[in-house]
Order: sequence, then structure tokens, then C-alpha cells
Amino acid sequence: MRTSRNNVRDSSKTEAILSVTAAPLRWTTGPTVGEKLLLSAMRHWAALRSAGETPSRLVAQALAFRASNRTGGLFVAWMQSVEASLRRPIQVECPACGGISTDEQRLMVSCGLAGTATAVGETLLEPLLIDSQPTMVLARALNAALRVDGYPLPVRLCDESAEPVPEQPTVH
Repeated sequence: MRTSRNNVRDSSKTEAILSVTAAPLRWTTGPTVGEKLLLSAMRHWAALRSAGETPSRLVAQALAFRASNRTGGLFVAWMQSVEASLRRPIQVECPACGGISTDEQRLMVSCGLAGTATAVGETLLEPLLIDSQPTMVLARALNAALRVDGYPLPVRLCDESAEPVPEQPTVH
């Protein structure tokens, strides 16, 4: 019995890694399923890196399970490009509290902008990356792959006339 349980756990491990409903997010307009998937993949990448593990294979497999092999491979290339150009470590919020860090938002929004406003996405990534152009090229491909797989990312541009939404602190 123990062996069969372990096999069930191992086979469901990939599925459980990228649950698009795993973390309740607090956004004013609500994240799309594509944004939840991307955020989950980024957080699992960061968690595996923090644990000293190589995240590329496991995260790519999980994305391939949810979306496609192409999306998994492009995500890995995108994250490797991000890591290669980082000015400082990426800040990741606690997944249990549902907060989204500024760095996570920059990465997700720039990926959504990649297909229509690449220059805006590059500017958005400047505080985080030394050279954002290669990352934005990969973000455009990742954005297109997610759209084909049924996980489109929205183009989120700030309307200057809109009232700012007050930030709610994350309480641990």
C-alpha cells in the first residue's frame, strides 16, 4: 500500500505544483487564469531556487501538464533570462497571504504588455533588470504561447485619470 500511495503522490506532484487557484489574490480587477498560472509558476521557481534545487525541469513539466510543452519551455527560457539580468534578488510575497510583490507585478504585467507595448514593458522592468530587451523578446513568445493554450494575459496599462488604490499591508 505504501508504494501505491507514494506513486499516487509522485504522479500528482506535477499537477499540484501549479494549481491556478492555489493562492487567493487581492487585486482590484482580479487576476485572470493566465496571470494566476504565471504567478504560481514564478513562485514555485523562486521556492525551488531558495531550497537549492534546480527549478527548470519541475516547473516546465508542471506548465506542460497545465498548458503545453512549448509554454513550459518558454517559461524556463524567460525565467533564465530574468535571472541572468537581475540587478538584485526578486522579491516574492508569501503565497499563503495572497499578496503580490512589486517585482512579481512587474514581471507579470510586462509579460502581458510584450505583445503590444514592448517598450513600456522594458521600461517597467528597468528597476529589476540590467538589460530587459532579451527578457521582453521571450515574454512576447511566452505571452503568445499562453494565449494559444487558453491562458491569455491581459494588457494592463495604468489609466492616469484613475484614482490610486490604497495598498493594503500584508499581515503575517
